[in-house]
Amino acid sequence: MKIYCTRNELNRAINNVSHSIPTRTPSPILEGILIETKGDRMYLTATDTNMTIESNIPVDSEGDVSFVIEEKNFANIVNKLPEEEVLMDYNHEKNQIKINSGKSSSTFNCFSADEFPRFNIGEGQKIILSKKDIKNLIRKTSFSASADELNGVLTGILIELGDGNLRMVAVDTFRMAIYNAKVDTDEKLSIVVPAKLLGEVSKIISDDDNDEQLFMEIVDNKVVMLFDNNRVILNTLNGKYIDYNRIIKAESSIKIRTSRIELMKSIDRAAIIASAQNNNLIKMKIEDDQIEITSLSEKSSIKEMVEIMKEGDNLEIGFNSRYMMDVLKVIDDEEIILSMSDSVKPCIITPLKGDTYLYLVLPVRIS
Repeated sequence: MKIYCTRNELNRAINNVSHSIPTRTPSPILEGILIETKGDRMYLTATDTNMTIESNIPVDSEGDVSFVIEEKNFANIVNKLPEEEVLMDYNHEKNQIKINSGKSSSTFNCFSADEFPRFNIGEGQKIILSKKDIKNLIRKTSFSASADELNGVLTGILIELGDGNLRMVAVDTFRMAIYNAKVDTDEKLSIVVPAKLLGEVSKIISDDDNDEQLFMEIVDNKVVMLFDNNRVILNTLNGKYIDYNRIIKAESSIKIRTSRIELMKSIDRAAIIASAQNNNLIKMKIEDDQIEITSLSEKSSIKEMVEIMKEGDNLEIGFNSRYMMDVLKVIDDEEIILSMSDSVKPCIITPLKGDTYLYLVLPVRIS
């Protein structure tokens, strides 16, 4: 049975679903892509059982068919096909697919589609969100989620929707990220989704302004996202998320206004000297109208000066330079506020006005 499509459409769909191919699995079928033709569309699906991605493209097909093809070589061949037009010729008796493009012809043995895991997901209430907002919030929070699987629910991002606001929260044992976006919906929800999975979703959300909307549903403890001819199904995490509001309500006696760019550049240079064996430690001496940033190793040392506007007492405090850089890189504002109390309590980073974001970084004890 012959299926005609374009190389670019096929290549894009393969790239999208490949984000849910497991790196290691005892089940060979999970290393493959389920391909199904239905009328004038072809559906490609891949899963690692925690995340399922389905992407569909237009085709000219002689009928409906389904089979599973090993992803790695299939993806590499399609990416290097010589012509834009692609003919996929499936032989049901041999369970083989032949890929033709220009003078190139390759043949792949297939798995039976009956062996591929299926997930029967019902329909829930669709929530209309902005692709740009979702992608932005994931980028600005996911780095703060715990990478240690032993931390359970903290490996996920808390997604809260309510009162016309979409909030994502990520926390580990040393830092926290909160980012907000206004949304045009009165729906309410609170779920936790693995940060690793959301990071993969972000990679396939296009920047194409022709379709700015993303539809999200919560069905059977799973998150379903629909966008750009893709359907993504994500498992959620069970467990009670940390009471982050209690943490951020602590009073701060020291407030510092400074240039984000200048602070970031100075910390970046100081981080060159800071060593991983010493928690990438940089020291900040906050005094009057400047911050003195220093770091040292056995072979070298550095001192940076950053101008500030300060309210409150002087302070000496230490930080892991990597944690501070992670925050400063994702903020777009030219100026920021740093709020602190003493050398052992967290530093909270916020905008000059409003509550679009809040970042928290715990200090490193210094002698």
